[in-house]
Amino acid sequence: MLRAGLVGLAIASLPAGAPAHPHVFIDGGVDFVFDAAGRLSALRIVWIYDPLTSMFMLEDLGIDPGSDLAPDARADLAAYQTEWDPGYDGDSYLWNGDRRVGLSGPRSAAANLVDGRVEIRFLRAIETPFRPEAGTIAKIYDPTYYTAYFVTETPRLEGAADGCRARVTPYTPSAPLAALQQRLSDIAADEDPADPDVGALFADQVHLTCG
Repeated sequence: MLRAGLVGLAIASLPAGAPAHPHVFIDGGVDFVFDAAGRLSALRIVWIYDPLTSMFMLEDLGIDPGSDLAPDARADLAAYQTEWDPGYDGDSYLWNGDRRVGLSGPRSAAANLVDGRVEIRFLRAIETPFRPEAGTIAKIYDPTYYTAYFVTETPRLEGAADGCRARVTPYTPSAPLAALQQRLSDIAADEDPADPDVGALFADQVHLTCG
């Protein structure tokens, strides 16, 4: 099951013509993983799905939401959202200054079920590890804004991260952006916004600086 399957399942559950931007809501965040040389080597991504989307996911996989997850159910749940279609960027992005940093596909994926909400954690390795500068920023967002992400987890630093710190800058709606969000809420679930990267406008930012 590819991640796109969940979007299709959610769309199928909506009445015809129902507005749905955003329709899926995900809390979570990003942790920064450093290697022994003090270089940023990976991001740990956390997705915590809203209760309704979690219910669809569990139902599609035949998992009882009231049971303790067996190892095979955890593996199925993790794979459900980390076996990606070709070309999918994973809704997670990293910049070092003006340069976008290449990230691997998901690795070491794990799944959990907390209070009826599906939680997925996985690593994305950095293609060329580097020592972060003041302008290192991570964002989690869906370009089409079908899914809305919120950084609710405090970013953690793992490994040899001496002299580094991370902070979250939440999205703050201006009047024009609030108006745009309202217009997007009227777009049908099976339609995409005119701007192919509109979701970036509403993204929380996680800033990493190292002295």
